[in-house]
Amino acid sequence: MSGICGVCQKHNSERVSGLLASVVNGLSLVATERTGHETDQGAGVGVSAQFAEQQIYGNARVLLACDAELLNEEELARGIDWRAQVPPGAGTAALLAALYEQFGRKFVEKLRGAFSLVLWDRKERLWLAAIDGFGIKRLAYYQDEHVLLIASRVDALARTGDVNLELNPRAIANVLNFSANLAPETIFTRVRRLISGAMLVAADGQISIEKYWDMRYGVGADANESQLSRELESVVEDSVRAHCQRDPFPQLGAFLSGGTDSSTVVGIMSRAAQGPVKAFSIGFQEQTFNELGYAEIAAKKFHSQHHTYLVGAQDCVAALPQMIRGFDEPYGNSSAIPTYFCARLASQNGVKALLAGDGGDELFGGNERYATDKVFAVYHNIPRAFRNTIIEPVLEKLSMKGGLAGRARGYVRRANLPGVERMLSFQFLRTHAPDSVFEEEFLRELGDYTILDIPARHYGQAPAQEHLDRLLYVDMKITLADNDLPKVTCMSELAGIQTRFPFLDRTVAEFSGRVPARLKLKGFEKRYLFKRAFRELLPDEIIHKKKHGFGIPVASWMKSDGRMRELARDTLLSKRAGERGYFQRQFIEGLFRKHDMEDSTYYGDTLWTLLSLELWHRQVVDEPSRVTV
Repeated sequence: MSGICGVCQKHNSERVSGLLASVVNGLSLVATERTGHETDQGAGVGVSAQFAEQQIYGNARVLLACDAELLNEEELARGIDWRAQVPPGAGTAALLAALYEQFGRKFVEKLRGAFSLVLWDRKERLWLAAIDGFGIKRLAYYQDEHVLLIASRVDALARTGDVNLELNPRAIANVLNFSANLAPETIFTRVRRLISGAMLVAADGQISIEKYWDMRYGVGADANESQLSRELESVVEDSVRAHCQRDPFPQLGAFLSGGTDSSTVVGIMSRAAQGPVKAFSIGFQEQTFNELGYAEIAAKKFHSQHHTYLVGAQDCVAALPQMIRGFDEPYGNSSAIPTYFCARLASQNGVKALLAGDGGDELFGGNERYATDKVFAVYHNIPRAFRNTIIEPVLEKLSMKGGLAGRARGYVRRANLPGVERMLSFQFLRTHAPDSVFEEEFLRELGDYTILDIPARHYGQAPAQEHLDRLLYVDMKITLADNDLPKVTCMSELAGIQTRFPFLDRTVAEFSGRVPARLKLKGFEKRYLFKRAFRELLPDEIIHKKKHGFGIPVASWMKSDGRMRELARDTLLSKRAGERGYFQRQFIEGLFRKHDMEDSTYYGDTLWTLLSLELWHRQVVDEPSRVTV
């Protein structure tokens, strides 16, 4: 694991070198990483580099650290004024420094690609830190009266001894509910995470967070379907080609799940390829979770060099400590497991970078929950007076709790939920009362926080008029930035692989903002315009397939595999876990009991999330200085 950092020692400037070294060491979980740092009178930047794009640079004006994979680097270099020439042969960090000197903080708006950067302005005594518009690259920060610390990883800040490591109860609730914590908060109460498309500016002990880019919806002319379809195909193809330019073709590959997005990426790569595209897929014996058949259809259609691997429970148990440590915060989404093994398979076959299809669903309306939400929204097509005076009073008077009347009451109750609450009404902490889950003292610490707080804030702040576009915006911020992207980037990096996301190019995202909501979800058909645009490229089986997702049968393994079952029970029912004071023991015991009794994966998946949470605590909170990867 790797990354960049910046530190400011506000009073004892002689401490800055040691402080910087401790953060860099916290970033460096693999001994082979290249480390470096530069300091300037109480300030410094550092890097622990696994990849060439992770760099530091210093001149008379600035110190800068970056982790930047820019798609428009040549264009940016050509536009620099002669007064701020980049030294011949200098890297991306030098280019960014020159851009800052010419354009000031607005230079960040010009960057196209995935990036994080930390900059110290020697003249103005000012810090600037920024990440890309989707949160592909991440930064966290901590400030008190003595220090300002900025780093790619939260756990690197914990290594310094200067950070208040009070644990954040809201983060624990978020992990249980969403499998991941939600920005801008982190697992530590005093540590914050920079939100996507934002920059941090710090001077004179004051921090401000400024948005420099965000999604916009409903912009531009409402072109006809045919024109939008042609434009969509063109903009996605241009992005895929651009994301293929940084690496020699033999070192480039793609994730291939057999879904619409990954198949589209592989298909476009095959058009521009210098040979068969290397595609990588993971399968399982449990057919419910298995999309290998669809992946094979796509691979055959595009004449790919297809590599597959079947993950088993023993693979999971063996790799689990590494995977847990690969995340800088607790992470409970079990699809991290196939992601890691897919990236490892690519690495074993000489690949250095993988293209991934993440983002397509959230940009173009592909998640099943959008169609489900629309089923409930239909209720509001009935005139309000008829709903309020006839339907709802009649349903309330019916004595039957179950059957048709019970289902109708449930439908109406959910249909009447406001905003994003309806889409999240089946979330764990919406269907389970918190006082049946958490210890009493933990509930007091949690206060009035609910898992709806941050999603509702995103929904309310969405730059959109249509309800569907607001839901897409929430998923861009939470499903992507807080959950899927760290999963793919962290697990790929653990395998020594870089990941690129062609759908998360600003050109594609900004085009998606022009697509009317009615063409993203037409009736109840998801991704309507996208499928129209790529119906000639994609096999019919994939265009019409039912979405599975990239999951793993951990719930089944907790029943069938002795080691997995024993690990879960021994860990979650241990005295050590109970002493954290988060969850009631009867709640944990109830999850195991329900998991044993029912065929559903629901309770097993929840147990996996809790197991990941506890194991992360043991590696990072209980032993913060230990390197285990």
